[in-house]
Amino acid sequence: MTPATDPGLSSSAPPLRVAIFDDVVAARGERFHIPGLDVEVFPHADDAAGLCTSKGFDVVFMDFALGPGRKNGQLVTREVRAAGFLGRIVAISSDPAANAAIKGAGADDALNSKAHLRSYLVHLGARHLQRR
Repeated sequence: MTPATDPGLSSSAPPLRVAIFDDVVAARGERFHIPGLDVEVFPHADDAAGLCTSKGFDVVFMDFALGPGRKNGQLVTREVRAAGFLGRIVAISSDPAANAAIKGAGADDALNSKAHLRSYLVHLGARHLQRR
């Protein structure tokens, strides 16, 4: 069902603003056209603290390893929180220890596999639309 055909969904709800900081997702050129979400993908998170506050993201997905010479997700998560970002942060490393490190730095949750990212986003968008 679409928002237009499901009475429980509202097409007038502003979408959740979602940022995905992941070099692999960016390199694959993945695009996420999901009802209820406005998703942007970034190849690194070196400037994530500024982006998260200035662009008004609601949810951030953070990988741990973001490429050679780049800040890691644990450091960036600390910076994002220190900059005053109050939205949800979800760690998306395929390494459980890396996810734990990101959670310890201020993330709210972790996906145990990046393979579940699209499914997580679909459910997130549907829940957001149902709440409106």
